[in-house]
Amino acid sequence: MRQETLITSDLQEQEDIVDVALFAEKGIMPPKEKKYRILVDQHPHIFTKERVIGFEILKETGHVPVKCFSLYQKFKGCDFEKISLDEVVDLTKIGIERFVTKGPEVFNYTLDAEPEMTDKSQMTPNEILKAAGLNPSDYFLVQVLDDGTQKSYQSIPEEPIEMICAGMQFVSVFSGPMPVS
Repeated sequence: MRQETLITSDLQEQEDIVDVALFAEKGIMPPKEKKYRILVDQHPHIFTKERVIGFEILKETGHVPVKCFSLYQKFKGCDFEKISLDEVVDLTKIGIERFVTKGPEVFNYTLDAEPEMTDKSQMTPNEILKAAGLNPSDYFLVQVLDDGTQKSYQSIPEEPIEMICAGMQFVSVFSGPMPVS
């Protein structure tokens, strides 16, 4: 008897979860006031509300910091549409197939406390210096890490640095010839 109760309970819970992609495939509107299973980057996630904002989808699916990701919604037979962080997504809308995320489009960082930006996901120390108008023959780059420690790139000026969207801090160190008076 207990096993039957568990099975019935499991079936009831499964009925309360609406697979949004299956409804899109059938071309019908998902029912309201249920839980909704959506695919984000091919992974299923369940939401308890029929209306969520882009920020919530990114956060609940582990895409943090959310400002570092772009969210796109795919409708059956259509292209992808970009969803802004504050945009409301109605999970009961007909035709939602899935969602995909994309990493940052630009990377913000500072060099000598001046804001800089790039669309490259990797840059060498020399490229960072050149982008700020500094001559790598006269300067080398030092990264200030989150804990305040520093990493020098003096001996490895061509080593690629993986840029992160949340911002990185760099300082330039003059190493060129000192003028004699």
